[in-house]
Amino acid sequence: MGEHSDRRDATRWVADEVRGLVGDLNRLAPEESALEAARDLVAEARRALGSSVRRRWYEVPLEEIDDPTEARLRAEARDHSLYRGDANPLAPPVVVAIEDDGDGNPMVVGTVRLDRDREGPPGRVHGGFVAGLFDDVLSSVPGLVDAGPVVTARLSIRYREATPLDADLRVEAVVARHSGRRIIARAQCLAPGDDGPVVTAEAEALFVAVPPRPAEEARPAEGRAPGED
Repeated sequence: MGEHSDRRDATRWVADEVRGLVGDLNRLAPEESALEAARDLVAEARRALGSSVRRRWYEVPLEEIDDPTEARLRAEARDHSLYRGDANPLAPPVVVAIEDDGDGNPMVVGTVRLDRDREGPPGRVHGGFVAGLFDDVLSSVPGLVDAGPVVTARLSIRYREATPLDADLRVEAVVARHSGRRIIARAQCLAPGDDGPVVTAEAEALFVAVPPRPAEEARPAEGRAPGED
């Protein structure tokens, strides 16, 4: 596990630098000569990574999956998540955990701070990214009722206020109703305001539980469990 842990840390460090590079490229106004120098350095970095392709969890034959391999595949799936993945430069990343809603009920909470890389209207988060943020955080809600594998049947968004950039955002998601195979979850996005948190958007999702196919029962699930990092 030591070698895997070291490689995992190194992957995160590289992802952080690439994430920072993307931010700088969007934020700064470098001279042409600086851009050309950066281009050469980025090209060299890409060559340094080599060409060996990482197999995703569902591409690994079942007979190759022992306990250490399953742990590694789960960690890699988490690390490369589009919204939560520390090893995915496209991820902000979102930090997800389970908290108490104040009435003794569990809720999924996602926290994130977004910069101009996700800008839509001036100084505001792109509405499509807000929708994706809801989709990702809401995907953990079925786990609160041990629903097993689910698919998203419907996702609806209501935009109430513009969601600001460079602000500590909080997405709270709960189970609204659970009946048989159907789960309805609701979420809200909160941003800091002068008089307390402001709800900038609301979402409702319908999930339907599906039985796993026999060939997938022994496979590790895509690691998106709340609170895992």
